[in-house]
Amino acid sequence: MQNNIQGRFWISKSEHNFLGQGRIELLINIGKFGSITKAAKAMQMSYKAAWDTIDTMSNLSEHPLVNSLKGGKGGGGTHLTTYAKELIESYEILKEEHQQFLSNLSKRINEKNGHFSLLKSLNVRISARNQLRAKVIKIQKGIIESEIFLELSGKDIIMAIITNDSLNALDIEIGTELYALFKANAVTISGDTTLKKSDVNSFVGKIIRVNRDSFNAEVIVELKGEKTICSTMPIDALDDLKLQVGMEVIAFCKPKSIILGIW
Repeated sequence: MQNNIQGRFWISKSEHNFLGQGRIELLINIGKFGSITKAAKAMQMSYKAAWDTIDTMSNLSEHPLVNSLKGGKGGGGTHLTTYAKELIESYEILKEEHQQFLSNLSKRINEKNGHFSLLKSLNVRISARNQLRAKVIKIQKGIIESEIFLELSGKDIIMAIITNDSLNALDIEIGTELYALFKANAVTISGDTTLKKSDVNSFVGKIIRVNRDSFNAEVIVELKGEKTICSTMPIDALDDLKLQVGMEVIAFCKPKSIILGIW
């Protein structure tokens, strides 16, 4: 019986999975149908899962991947950007090379006196719903903790507080590019965009999606630079705030709720 090595690969940005076969297929189907709904249906995905996947990729990407157009004379829908099409082409080239690599390995392990080792590696995945690329623009160091000021791609400025030990361990300095990570339940939302909280990070944006079940709601807010953040809350809070798609809101997140990660 012949041994055969099989495998799939991911393109990652540090510990974060960016592009894999499933995500590439989703992009291809969006390009084919011009619709997130139709692309999700073709892949037997839920509409929410498809959008969550697009949000994750977009927040890790240097450039926008999709453009959503409203209905009208030219028709609406969601279309791929030129950058997304280039990513698909690059992935397909790498996929072909990867398959050739696996084929060569399969031949080698079946040679006379051949052998191979099964290697196990850790695959760390982060549960934080919000993962934003950022650049360090200022560091204010204290005795025990430091305030790290970060600029997002849309020019929003946020601040994280970490220990000096973490600052040194991550080797963070002015100009360092990293990820700001925070859970959805760490984000609160208000419809009053004039509201100010001096000791809390604020993001002004527009609600683009609201998902709800019997008890909880998930609100997706689009920021400048086409990045998104997610907030979760009880249904009662959603109804009390009267949040809905298209509404301009302000979102808040405490500096100590933000975790920094280096890629």
